[in-house]
Amino acid sequence: MGNNQLSGHIPPELGDLSELRVLALYDNKLTGHIPPQLGNLGALHNLYLNDNKLDGAILKELGDLRELDTLSLGSNQLTGHIPPQLGQLGALQYLYLSGNKLDGPIPPELGKLTALVQLQLWNNQLSGPIPPELGKFEALKVLSLPTNQLSGE
Repeated sequence: MGNNQLSGHIPPELGDLSELRVLALYDNKLTGHIPPQLGNLGALHNLYLNDNKLDGAILKELGDLRELDTLSLGSNQLTGHIPPQLGQLGALQYLYLSGNKLDGPIPPELGKLTALVQLQLWNNQLSGPIPPELGKFEALKVLSLPTNQLSGE
């Protein structure tokens, strides 16, 4: 359902679709918060909510999506910290959180994402040092952190 000019809020009832494997709502005009019920989608492999006007925090409930391969929340208006619970997504290969208003440190728990191929956090308001745990990625091909307020080496 990407690129369809959809507007309004994401219906929490989508969390009832227990066998759903892909939720693609990218490039629409969706607003409001990400419903916590999406954390019930245990079979979900790909979640594309990028390029909308979503706001609020990234929910810790998304850390329950253990089958998730791709989490794409970029180019929204999300605020707050990156939840450390995302470090529980052992199958995650692609994490796109760029182009939001996320702040605070990069959680060291993201270093547990050993299957990660791309980590894109550019154009946020992240601060503090880059966690040394990010140096443990073996499969990582793209690490993009510019336009933040990171410090250190």
